[in-house]
Amino acid sequence: MRFVFFLLLFLVPSSAISIEENLTSLENLFIEKRCITCHVVGRGKFVGPDLYNALDKYSEEEILQWIKNPQSIYKKYSKMPINDGYPPMPYLNVDSFEAKRLLDYLKRTKDLVRKNSRVRISGTIKNFSDNKLLDSQEVQLEYVMADKVKNIKKQITNDGNFIFDNLIGNIAYRIKIFYDGIEYSTDKFYFLPREHNKSVDLTVYDSTQEIKNLKVNSSHLIISYDEDSESLVIAEIINVENQSRNIFIGSNNFTDKVRKINSYALFSGIENLDFPHRSKETFIVSMVNVIDTLPMPPGDRRIVLTYAKKLSLFSTTISKVFLNDISNLTIIVPENKLSFSISGLEYIKKEADIKELVDNQYSTYSISNITKGQEIKLTFTKYDLFFNTKTMIGIIFILFIVGIFLFKRFKET
Repeated sequence: MRFVFFLLLFLVPSSAISIEENLTSLENLFIEKRCITCHVVGRGKFVGPDLYNALDKYSEEEILQWIKNPQSIYKKYSKMPINDGYPPMPYLNVDSFEAKRLLDYLKRTKDLVRKNSRVRISGTIKNFSDNKLLDSQEVQLEYVMADKVKNIKKQITNDGNFIFDNLIGNIAYRIKIFYDGIEYSTDKFYFLPREHNKSVDLTVYDSTQEIKNLKVNSSHLIISYDEDSESLVIAEIINVENQSRNIFIGSNNFTDKVRKINSYALFSGIENLDFPHRSKETFIVSMVNVIDTLPMPPGDRRIVLTYAKKLSLFSTTISKVFLNDISNLTIIVPENKLSFSISGLEYIKKEADIKELVDNQYSTYSISNITKGQEIKLTFTKYDLFFNTKTMIGIIFILFIVGIFLFKRFKET
């Protein structure tokens, strides 16, 4: 058998292998440039027109122009969109080389696709908590067009398996299930022109309200100083772990509309709070804390917050009382720009061992085994306090007022 395999390698021309690899590369570009979200080849209308007959209707030069700069085509024909019933094509930031590759993909794909071919979606539902396939579970298949659900099909799993067959290929799909009070869903997915089968597997979990399984392993404060706004700019990274095999759904009542997963303390008086990796709507925000509302499956979760604090004239102190036990807290601060001190907790100081920070004279403060209820205070002073133009003007003004006051007192006496 092994001899036959090696023989096949010699018999299959290397050019055939390279052609297939190249076509896969072109397909990846078709996905990367989001062409797949609007167009199909040979399967009918989608968000945008079927591209199967595009080369019969337009010249290669026009198609290249359309890919690179749709507005130039709309201007040429004095119509937008040109094809009635479709939205205008957006600018996709495609350069000339990429446009030629996409045109090549379109030309080659037309000869390979089966027009109006149907597609098939199959998969399994597995319960992570007990490591078993989930039988007799209702699976919902959503037909999605421009974020609107156009149709729904449902099926019951058999030995954990499901199959949706004889489907149209010119629409996006999403698999969704409800299990133990939690909704599980895939992202929207599409079929490439040559693709006829997709395997989609979903993992579900039994739920738990045992918060003892949540552990904050580490937290990082990365602090910088913005000279233009004279403000601290802080990124806070919190690494949380669900150590159970179940999904944690919060300890509040099931009738509550929003699940309260875990609460994290905020420093006092901060501004411009943002969550760069997640929607702000997935948190409950107050003056003193943020509450995560997304059920947490087994494993790790990283929560990233960014915020700012305007520095006062002399020194600025921010503080908070921890709402969780934390195994390790690391604070990284640029001490070439700021004088910095910590009170309330013991720490170990060293130069930053992050290569990108060494040249900027960042220092690292490490604090271990923080317990819930402990307080930390961070105090900052600008190094350029007496060399700052605004500060000098302020000091001169104050001295001027004091001088006038003393002069009047002296004159009176």
